[in-house]
Amino acid sequence: MTENKTFKDMSIEEKKEAIEKTIDESIRQFLVLDGGNLEVIDVKQSGDFTDIYIRYMGACVGCASATTGTLFGIEHTLKEKLQDQNIRVLPI
Repeated sequence: MTENKTFKDMSIEEKKEAIEKTIDESIRQFLVLDGGNLEVIDVKQSGDFTDIYIRYMGACVGCASATTGTLFGIEHTLKEKLQDQNIRVLPI
């Protein structure tokens, strides 16, 4: 984490960096293996929640798993790696 800050205590810019790093290290390679990818469109604070807006790319577009298993897997990984249960991943 940035300067030993918890994810909750980070600024939006710091959160964006931490999210991108986590996606690059723990998620993206699995999507690419199946011909897909994702792009973080925006990160917003909504009360106690950090909402992460993503856009699927490649084979992930239109895949049935993109709104179920894959989405839950992405959200779970971000919650675990960033140590914050108040993360929501929202595809657009």
